[in-house]
Amino acid sequence: MHVIGTAGHVDHGKSTLVHALTGIDPDRLLEEKEREMTIDLGFAWFRLGSEEVGIIDVPGHRDFIENMLAGVGGIDIALFVVAADEGIMPQTREHLAILDLLGVSGGVIALTKTDLVEDPEWLELVTLEVADALQGTSLAGSPIIPVSARAGFGISELRLALTAKLTEGAGQVELGRPRLPIDRVFSLPGHGTIVTGTLVGGNLTAGDDVDIHPGGLTGRVRALQTYKTKRDVAMPGSRVAVNLTGVDRERLHRGMVVAGRGLLQGTVLLDVHYRQLRNAGSPLRHNAQVKLFVGSAEVTARTRVIGQDQIAPGEVGWLQLVLADPVATVRGDRFILRRPSPGETIGGGSVLDAHPTRRHRRFNENTLQRFQTLTNGSPAEIVLDMLGRHYYLPRKTILERAGLPAEDVQAALDGLVNEGQVVWHGNYTIGRSHWQGLQDKLLQTLTHFHESYPLRPGLEREEVRSRLEIPGVLFASLCEELAGRSLIAGEGTLIRLPDHRPQFSTHQNESIRALEALLSQQGVLSPSVKECKAIVGDEVYHALVQQGRLKPVSRDVVYSAGLYDKLLQRLSDFILEHGSISPAETREVLGTTRKYSVALLEHLDELHITRRQGDTRVSARRPPT
Repeated sequence: MHVIGTAGHVDHGKSTLVHALTGIDPDRLLEEKEREMTIDLGFAWFRLGSEEVGIIDVPGHRDFIENMLAGVGGIDIALFVVAADEGIMPQTREHLAILDLLGVSGGVIALTKTDLVEDPEWLELVTLEVADALQGTSLAGSPIIPVSARAGFGISELRLALTAKLTEGAGQVELGRPRLPIDRVFSLPGHGTIVTGTLVGGNLTAGDDVDIHPGGLTGRVRALQTYKTKRDVAMPGSRVAVNLTGVDRERLHRGMVVAGRGLLQGTVLLDVHYRQLRNAGSPLRHNAQVKLFVGSAEVTARTRVIGQDQIAPGEVGWLQLVLADPVATVRGDRFILRRPSPGETIGGGSVLDAHPTRRHRRFNENTLQRFQTLTNGSPAEIVLDMLGRHYYLPRKTILERAGLPAEDVQAALDGLVNEGQVVWHGNYTIGRSHWQGLQDKLLQTLTHFHESYPLRPGLEREEVRSRLEIPGVLFASLCEELAGRSLIAGEGTLIRLPDHRPQFSTHQNESIRALEALLSQQGVLSPSVKECKAIVGDEVYHALVQQGRLKPVSRDVVYSAGLYDKLLQRLSDFILEHGSISPAETREVLGTTRKYSVALLEHLDELHITRRQGDTRVSARRPPT
């Protein structure tokens, strides 16, 4: 599937030529028809050989060049239009520069309005002028076809040239990562919300759940159309209309991206490789305000020039772009920068990292080395850079964000694992050095905890995981590896160092003996929890509870372990003999007060030994049959 994009100066006949090729008038707005000028994006399609090909017709007037930029990001080749009676004009050169910056390497030049040129030498001069203008750009060497859309001259030759040019390229391929930058939003009665765009990265299927970014919206693909034909599956490289459910039209706008679930997210920082146009009016300086165009989005941004003070006309360099509003883009996407006022296209380039973790120090050696790696590094170096910044990532995320063919990234990952530089745990990939760092941090956390709380048997697993700030699957693998090497031990929800055992000091042991004596003396009328803590202190009290030497039955009642077992047994025996027990009977059996009898009965309920029936308790266990 392929899409062609027109380009060229205003009134050089782009829309008329599209109509001659396709039979479709791409000017859909009333104002466009009245002014005989394309203002917004127009769309048409026609058959070349066995393939239906879409055409995006863009405005040529300088006042609408920013509308033009919303349409040329997803095209395969350019239909570059120059009027034979006028030749190269200002927007001709600007459109050519934009196509070059976007890396549109295939194109056919239509020399239009040849019926208005009577002098063959003039036509030859214009042809030479166009060929000369193409030199040094991505369209250099493109065929130049004289045509007259109104007279029908050269249209067949133009079709053949377009077919040949499309055949040269591979077109879009299925990568399993569908993205549709939205260039139009509307609704139809009985259908609801519809968006259109050029699909890239993968197939989109009716029924798919999708995300819409930036904004974090979700929806579902109700139906698909390509070139007014209903499809179950839309192929990458085609113009697609997507009928969405679950999202209101009012929440969508040009510049958003429909993507497969979990494949994309918005960003307000971009690391990019940049080229300043040779004919730009001035250098690009640090902290300049610019307009960024990427996909179908347009946002204001500030430039952070990396490694130098400015980028001169004709020079290349690195930028970090700080965006006023988020965009949804990925590594490898091409972009354009324009000066806001007076409006001027000044340069463009490609996204190196769509999700940098912070603003960089501009002249830091590590920063410069990282940009060098992102620009020229091998797939393995790019993967290591990603893991160095994010520490751990799902393999799926690495494949999506690397901006490289999936097979190259997978081969790089396999090689790094074999070399021991990267490890896999569950769905996550993590650098070996960071994995070792997590192990060290876990052991240090336990060491510090034991030093601070020597009487506690261990630290809750979830507390340790939270301190390490890693997903559960990674934490489970980490604990399993350390336990296998006998570096940690665990009981239930607690983990500890293997040699850690709570040890009471001489003074603490003395206070414990005093408490034990008091508990023995008072029996069932035991001292309150508050009184017990006053004798031994909170830390020792909780340690005795964790060791099972004290048994709390309520917030205020606690017994020694030995007496606790005897009390529960006496109450259980009474219930077995009499079938039930009341608070009054409990007081009589144990020789205690209501405070203790109620606390013990409610504790039996909590243990599911008894259940309440009116004002009495009966056994919660079913009798044997």
